[in-house]
Amino acid sequence: WDDPIVTNPQLGATETWELWNHSADAHPIHLHLVKFEVLNRQVIGGAVRPTEPWEAGWKDTVIAYPGEVTRVNATFDIAGLYVWHCHIVEHEDNEMMVPYCVGDKATAPGCNVVP
Repeated sequence: WDDPIVTNPQLGATETWELWNHSADAHPIHLHLVKFEVLNRQVIGGAVRPTEPWEAGWKDTVIAYPGEVTRVNATFDIAGLYVWHCHIVEHEDNEMMVPYCVGDKATAPGCNVVP
């Protein structure tokens, strides 16, 4: 929460986010109050591959596999201050979360509180 907000999608926007996992572990990544579709995955430096069969439809959490880029199309339809983070308990417990503001930082609920 103490990090400056650098991610600021506009209200109503749909963005493609790339989740890069340079670690040796899979990470279940969760975007608060955002629905998204998993587009594809790519081994870093390798070929793009399609999603897994069970990943069809809207999601709010996706597994970012080790050594891969996971791409999602996220629709930001609720203004306000939110976070995205890994659902590994130790990561959550140590506040390893990234704040983001949907909409105008000066007027969206909660966004003007964080630097």
